[in-house]
Amino acid sequence: MKWSRELQAEEEPRISIIVPTLNEENSIGLLLDSLKHQSSVSFETLIVDGGSKDRTPEIAQKHNARVVVLPEHGEFVSRNVGAKMSKGRYLLFTCADIMFPKDILPKIIDRFEKNPQLVALSGPGYPFDAPLLGKVEYAVYNLFRYVVAKLPRPLKRFSTSTNFLVVRKGQFARTGGFTVDDINADGLMGKELLDIGDVAFCLDTYIHLSARRMKNMGFINFNKHYLYAIENFFFFTSNKSFLKAWKARAAKKHRAMREV
Repeated sequence: MKWSRELQAEEEPRISIIVPTLNEENSIGLLLDSLKHQSSVSFETLIVDGGSKDRTPEIAQKHNARVVVLPEHGEFVSRNVGAKMSKGRYLLFTCADIMFPKDILPKIIDRFEKNPQLVALSGPGYPFDAPLLGKVEYAVYNLFRYVVAKLPRPLKRFSTSTNFLVVRKGQFARTGGFTVDDINADGLMGKELLDIGDVAFCLDTYIHLSARRMKNMGFINFNKHYLYAIENFFFFTSNKSFLKAWKARAAKKHRAMREV
């Protein structure tokens, strides 16, 4: 395993893992610990912190992550800044409350190297702390994302989330980065990447995620809140007034929760 600090001066990481944070001291250590179990792939971890008042930056630095403090700029600005600072050929966007299974990074590299036309990939997210109903919902959602990603164009869809999205750095630059003023910027990124070239939703590159928002908001309110993600599958809804209003309410709630 090659940690960022173990890279030789002339050596560049193959993957840059980009994580925006804000007061994530209870989660960030689990994410970074899970990255210890990746063999034969050099990587760097970039923590773009929104001005945490807790020990998040300290914990990240102890795990040899690069920490950049960028107060009050929000999640997608932070992700774009992380992408610009990255050194890897591949950008892996994720969140502080994610855990990666052993040796997922070699699997990701293998996918890209076997298919030079592959622009981006994602995979299922399995909650490690959800109630049974939540686990069932995620299983159905993962299956749906997999099925629509297998459809022929123009029916094909690439529903993305920054819980887990890997993109070739050059192709990410072609998109101009995440739209910083749209709460569904990660979902919209999926459409842009789909327009550029080949994308894949791979069942063997999965992550473990926290269902903390579902538990905090309640099952029904959680699903109502994230209903704006329908535009990932039904592009025609993007310009509809009802969706714009829904996204505005969701964005206001995110700001109230002080999420990155």
